[in-house]
Amino acid sequence: MREEIFFKLIFWISIFIIFYVYFGYFLILKYLSFLYKKREILISEKQKFPFVSIIIAAYNEEKVINKRIENLLQQDYPKDKLEIIVASDGSMDKTVEIAKQFEKHGIKVLDFKQNRGRAAVQNDSIKKAKGEIVIFTDAETEFEKNFLKNIVKYFSDNKVGCVVGNLIYKVKKSSISQSEGFYFKFEKKIRELESNLGILATATGACMAVRKKLWKDLTPIDDCDFTIPLDVILQGYKVVFAKDAIAYDIPPSSIRGELKTRIRQTSKNFIGTLKRWGIKGWIKHPFVSWGLLSHKILRWFTPFFIVGLFISNIFLLNKSWFYKFAFVGQIIFYILAIFGFIGELFKKSIPIASIIFSFCIANIGMGIGVIKGLLGKAPAAYKMEE
Repeated sequence: MREEIFFKLIFWISIFIIFYVYFGYFLILKYLSFLYKKREILISEKQKFPFVSIIIAAYNEEKVINKRIENLLQQDYPKDKLEIIVASDGSMDKTVEIAKQFEKHGIKVLDFKQNRGRAAVQNDSIKKAKGEIVIFTDAETEFEKNFLKNIVKYFSDNKVGCVVGNLIYKVKKSSISQSEGFYFKFEKKIRELESNLGILATATGACMAVRKKLWKDLTPIDDCDFTIPLDVILQGYKVVFAKDAIAYDIPPSSIRGELKTRIRQTSKNFIGTLKRWGIKGWIKHPFVSWGLLSHKILRWFTPFFIVGLFISNIFLLNKSWFYKFAFVGQIIFYILAIFGFIGELFKKSIPIASIIFSFCIANIGMGIGVIKGLLGKAPAAYKMEE
């Protein structure tokens, strides 16, 4: 009897958490947005142009750094108010050599000889940045021509400390890439709703901006996209999503690349978020804390609830028809995942099956990432994913 109660408890807690993370939280945000008026950002009609520093932490980016710099030089922003910094994190290719060819156009190149990780490079680079506003981006990212104007204008509201750009994935033909693009569209919708409600606490490292005065040095395992928003909120400022500040990037397109990305991001950000936010954050900002818990922390733990759901279901098969039905549903789900895997091997996207397979890969990566984070094995140095 006790075993039955135990497995039923595991089963129902698991199914509730999974549903809440991927459906319930979104529906609650939609409902709250319907009830409460969107938080207005006081954007000045006569835009002022603060001095902006753009920092690219680059590791072995010789294939894309030329195109990236040219893209930034084409920005519709006053050139005397713009500084572009390429900071090489111990690159062993021609990244530095190529970047230095643009020094005549005002590009500042920081050639750090040791590969220490993005956090260390950003800490050192921001100390040399002159801008009132600092924008972080990646070498593979591409900004629309009006990106800077559109992201900077939100800082005309003195209460805004961090602005998150609208990253759009240029999806490749692989099912992993397509599923990641689909997932990120959903992710952005959640961020937009959180921003409207004033509880946004995550960003996108490829296109985000922060007031330099609010910067706090990162630890080796920190990522700026998770750490900076928390620091900004803890200092009494807001994080907002800028839908009109559009940037483009390419998601991982292979199983290995997706796994590496999920493991790296989760292992670093899981522990980093808990440490950075601390007890003070949970007490002082309960509504934001609810968003963090629902949007990120519970999502990172979803793999364990998925396993718990499957195992507990096995022990409940003879209890009622419902548990038999639930188990058959899970078996069908994983069979579809196998078909999705086969489709990936043959470079074919199979409707539904490919999305389910990508979901499984993402959760495997997050599960491993949580374990690595708890064991203190989160990587500091960044190696470009495939």
